[in-house]
Amino acid sequence: MKHIVAIALAIVAGIIYSQARCSSSSCLKGVPSCIEIHPPAIHITGEKTALERQLIGEYREIEKDAWVTSTVMVPSKGERRAMVAVDETMLQAIKLRELNEDKIRKYKDMGIIGENNNGYVGIVDEKKLQSMKESTVIRTLVNDENNARQIIFIKSSDSKDARDPKAIQFGYDFAKEQHAKAKKGDWIQKEDGRWVKK
Repeated sequence: MKHIVAIALAIVAGIIYSQARCSSSSCLKGVPSCIEIHPPAIHITGEKTALERQLIGEYREIEKDAWVTSTVMVPSKGERRAMVAVDETMLQAIKLRELNEDKIRKYKDMGIIGENNNGYVGIVDEKKLQSMKESTVIRTLVNDENNARQIIFIKSSDSKDARDPKAIQFGYDFAKEQHAKAKKGDWIQKEDGRWVKK
């Protein structure tokens, strides 16, 4: 909406400028006004950062012939499953991951951070990191991301702590998913511990 208002103001300013005539005796008759109006440069982009998407939200028009489908997993006859309770710490971990998403992507693109084989992120090139002035910031980012992931793994697998085999397995499953979603050129860690580019 702000963009439409800015464009409308620029158009009105242009019309006023083209119709204005100088009434001063020092101006030549029939010459456009000596008032100069410079409308601001307008840059319209349709993209939002992860933080903007979280704070402002996203609006997408539903396609004309869109269908909404959903799937629900139900236990088979006689089987009981525990519902995963979402608590405040898990919600905070999810929000932290959303806030860090753009920064993680930036350092993945630089080849400094990659996806480990256990579901966490790791430093790929320690020498390159040490030569950077923001190495402390990157290490803090990696620690925050890994702490958030650990909380999610524990809560999602209904485990007591990160050493629980269910939480560890959840991490390995998450790593496989992250490796599959990784962009071409991203660093991923193989099961034997080697870092390779996807």
